[in-house]
Amino acid sequence: MFKLARLIPLAAIVAITAGCAQTPVRSDAAAAPGAASPAKPAPKLTGTQWKLKELKGKQVVRKAPEQRDVTLLLADGRASGNSGCNQMMGGYTSDGVSTLAFSQLAGTMMMCQPQDMELERLLLTTLGEVNGYRYADQELLLLKDGVPVARYEALTVK
Repeated sequence: MFKLARLIPLAAIVAITAGCAQTPVRSDAAAAPGAASPAKPAPKLTGTQWKLKELKGKQVVRKAPEQRDVTLLLADGRASGNSGCNQMMGGYTSDGVSTLAFSQLAGTMMMCQPQDMELERLLLTTLGEVNGYRYADQELLLLKDGVPVARYEALTVK
């Protein structure tokens, strides 16, 4: 009996330790920092206000208030936004999966700083060459023959 009396507290300690060692089930909200969570779906191609971050491999940085963000909005077959200096507009077609093409792009005719005019010229030329798109996390990549030529981030979703 003396041995049994010594084993009971030992068994209790083992049971308590084993119970504490189990990993509790956590909700995503209670997950530890850095824990993997399901990826957030990318914003939709249409109805989202996109801000240009990179064009032809070069980062696009705008300094407010002198320089406005370069933006793009696609809705109902119409493309619109700010092209660095002027407002732009035109048409687009897409299969909603991977193809995207712009047509009849035009803009207002204001004179701006030379660097803004060059950005606008390069942007409109590049958009005219786009024939596809894909998402990279929360960003929209515009493609020419499968190669990214412009990278946008979502500003607002309608």
